[in-house]
Amino acid sequence: MKVLVVGTGAIGIVIASELAKNPEVEEVRLADINLQRAERIRDWLKSEKVSTHRVDASKLDDVVSVAEGVDVIVNATLPRFNLTITNAALKAKANYVDLAMYDYSSYSKQLELDGKYKEAGLTALLNAGSAPGITNVLAANGADRLDRVDAIRIRIFDSVESKEIVSTWSPKVMWDDMATEPVVYDNGEFKRVPLFSGEEIYKFPDPIGPQTVVAHIHEEPVSLPRFIGKGLKYVDLKLGTPDMPAIKFVVQLGLMDEKTVDVGGVKVVPRELFFKLIPPTLSFEEVENKIKAGTLIDAHECYVVEVEGEKAGKKMTYIFSIPFPSLREVQEKLPGATHESYVTGVSAAVFTEMVCTGDIKAKGVFLPECLDVEARETFIAKLAEKDIKIHEKVETA
Repeated sequence: MKVLVVGTGAIGIVIASELAKNPEVEEVRLADINLQRAERIRDWLKSEKVSTHRVDASKLDDVVSVAEGVDVIVNATLPRFNLTITNAALKAKANYVDLAMYDYSSYSKQLELDGKYKEAGLTALLNAGSAPGITNVLAANGADRLDRVDAIRIRIFDSVESKEIVSTWSPKVMWDDMATEPVVYDNGEFKRVPLFSGEEIYKFPDPIGPQTVVAHIHEEPVSLPRFIGKGLKYVDLKLGTPDMPAIKFVVQLGLMDEKTVDVGGVKVVPRELFFKLIPPTLSFEEVENKIKAGTLIDAHECYVVEVEGEKAGKKMTYIFSIPFPSLREVQEKLPGATHESYVTGVSAAVFTEMVCTGDIKAKGVFLPECLDVEARETFIAKLAEKDIKIHEKVETA
């Protein structure tokens, strides 16, 4: 099995690391517009399987030239390159995996390639990280067990304990999400709701406990209604973090605005200034060094997926929770990774391996909620082997 990983950010590194450890993987090509960064990651991985290549992910032919002879392309870049790389994989006769959605029009255009992928005998698995990814698989599992599905609610809590401001995720992706009106699916319609609306106290599993969450833009409320069926009427996703008051202040103050303001005769774009000042995503070396220095103390995250409906005339709710390994626990598995990059990267690597080995047999363009029961159960079992464990309970009215 030969794999091309496009993008050597925090998640791309984890994906490459996981694939390089797999004895069935012959070659891992690391491609990035920043060749030096790719080479640094190659040296850090210390695997003869890994080679490095410079690629501009916005240029289809650039990707095709690097992808010659690979079985699958994993897109670990920013989602705005999704459509280009999906087309490049098709041209290179390779399978394709990505982690998140850029916008609805691009996502729809990817799905329009379904017939061409089937004709070529190829698989394109979209939104195959953690959320989206694991969350979609669990939503489908819950829906399978119900005669009718009324609602799917996804709740996420993320907490980073640090003595200084750090970015454990791509700042632009994170802040763009925070400044984009969320989408909910409500009674057959996709609706935009106000930023930071829908505030509620949600009880996460211990040790996190009750936390405030608000509506948050995400892929699942857009994709799940399209594929789950069974009368699904409502889908939302809400996010909680101790930093939410500060995030809300930044957005409401206008620091995400692109309109120029005059500051003492100098024209300033608030968004550009903000991203100039915000720290970039921590490198693997920085994560290790800050933990050793006691600056970065720990981090915790948890997903919960609730699938509510009816079975045999009774109201039932399946509740799946995914407590992440903490930041410090992750250091024992992959030093330098964060709690987020580890779970998302491992999930993407597992999906990628399953595409190559035939555990995912379907051809065409689809999402994790479309996988058959056997593939979903295999995915969950493989995650458990990596210490990403899913807990399940059922509530009956």
